[in-house]
Amino acid sequence: MIIDPSGFTSTNTSEGPLSGLRVIDLSTVFAVPYIGGLLSDMGADVIKIESPERLDQTRGGAYGPWLDNVPTEQPWDRSGTFHVINRGKRSLILDLKADAGRKILRDLVDGADILLDNFTPRVLRGWGLTYDVLAENNRGLIHLSNSGYGSTGPWSEYKAQGTTLEYTMGVGGYSGYRGEPPTKIGQSYPDFLAAWTGATAIMAALVHRHRTGEGQWIDMGMYQLGAAVIPEALIATQAGETDIGRRGNDELQAYLSGVFETAESGRWVAISTDERAWDPDVVPASLDGAAGRAARRQILAAWVLAHDPETLIESLHAWGATAAPVNDARDLVLDTQLAHRGFYEWVNVDESTDERPVIGTPYLWEAGGSKVYVRSRAPRYGEHNTEILDELGVPGEEQVALIRAGVVTDGPRKPIQASPFNLDVYLKRGVYSSVDADYRRVIREARFANRQQENA
Repeated sequence: MIIDPSGFTSTNTSEGPLSGLRVIDLSTVFAVPYIGGLLSDMGADVIKIESPERLDQTRGGAYGPWLDNVPTEQPWDRSGTFHVINRGKRSLILDLKADAGRKILRDLVDGADILLDNFTPRVLRGWGLTYDVLAENNRGLIHLSNSGYGSTGPWSEYKAQGTTLEYTMGVGGYSGYRGEPPTKIGQSYPDFLAAWTGATAIMAALVHRHRTGEGQWIDMGMYQLGAAVIPEALIATQAGETDIGRRGNDELQAYLSGVFETAESGRWVAISTDERAWDPDVVPASLDGAAGRAARRQILAAWVLAHDPETLIESLHAWGATAAPVNDARDLVLDTQLAHRGFYEWVNVDESTDERPVIGTPYLWEAGGSKVYVRSRAPRYGEHNTEILDELGVPGEEQVALIRAGVVTDGPRKPIQASPFNLDVYLKRGVYSSVDADYRRVIREARFANRQQENA
C-alpha cells in the first residue's frame, strides 16, 4: 500500500486490528522499539518516551549514515535506521530520573494497554515501577520487559548485546565452517528474534486479557531465544546422537548443497537437492558417475561458473533442484517479487519531495476491513510533547514548569556534533561493500517499473 506522503497524523488508530490500544514504549535500539513499530503498523497509538540526557543509539548515528549522508543541525531526526524501527510513533521527552517525570509516566501507564521496556531489571525496580506496582491502577496492563538474560537467575544483572548473545545462546556454535572458528551471522540477529517473539507474546497476552480481563508481565530473556533457531543440533544432542557441529553450506541430509559462483562476477547461487537422478540435458553428465559429495560439488561448481545466474536458476528448477540467487540488500530493495507483494511501503521521512521505501510486513492482511501498514514516518525528537501532555490533562502552566525544570525538553541536553560519514573509509574497512551514488534515481525507476507492472 502506498500511503499519503503528507506526514504524521497524531492519532495513530485508523482501521487497524489494534486500533484504540495505547502503547507506552520506553525502549531503545532495535529489539523492543521494533515491536512498537510493528504494533503501530497494526493501528496502536505508540508513544515513545525518550530521555533528555541520552539519545536512542539509532538516533545518534550508531547504525549507518544520515539520510542522504546529510546530518543538518538536528541529525537525531535524520537517521534512516531510526525511521524504519520507530515508524508511526509519537515522541515525548521525559526525564524519568525526576519524580515529576515518573509521575507523568505513571499517569500514562494508568491509561495504557501495553508497556514496553528493555532496561536491565534493576532500573524499574530502582524507580519503584515494577509490574505489580504499575498494575495496581491498571489490572489489564500488559508489560513486556526484554533483557539479556531475564529478570531472574545468576546472570540477570549482566549487560548483553547482540554479538555476545549470538554466541552465548548457541547460534554461533553452529555458524561457520567445519574445523574453523565460529562466525557471526548478522549485526543484530538476536534483536529481531526478540522483536518477533515479543510481538507474538503480546498478542497472546491480549487474547488472554480479552477472555479474563487480566493483564500480564512478559519477562523475556534474549538468551533463551537461541534454542528456537538451532533445533537440529538440540534434537540430535537430546537423542544421544553426535553433535552436528559447524557445517558451512552443507545442508543436513541433502544429496548435494552449496553456494556456487556464477559466470557473472560477484553473483552467486545457492543450490540444494535430494535428487539422485541427474538430467544430462540440464546438468553435467559427469555428475552421474561422480563418487562422493566432494567430487559432485567440484563438478557442479565448474558447471555453474560457466553460466549466468538467471538462465542457471531456470535450468536447475527444471531439473527439480531448489535454487535461488544470493541477494544483498540492494538486490532486495529492487526485488520484483517483494515489490509485487507490497513488502516495501513508501513514506516521506524528511520533508523532501521524494518518498523512501520502508520495510513493511512479510504477510498480506486483507480480510475483515482492517489494515496493517506503515502509518507514518518516525517522530522527530520531542515532536509530540505538548500534544501528549494536553491529552493527559496537564495544565499549561504545569507544562511550562516541567520545561523549566528540564523534566520535559524539546531537544537533547547534550546535542551531538555530527558530520557526513566518510564513506570511502567505511568502504576500505569493509563496513560497506558498495555505495550507489545514484541510489535515489535507481529506487524511483524501480518503483515506476513496479507500478507499470501492477497496472499492466
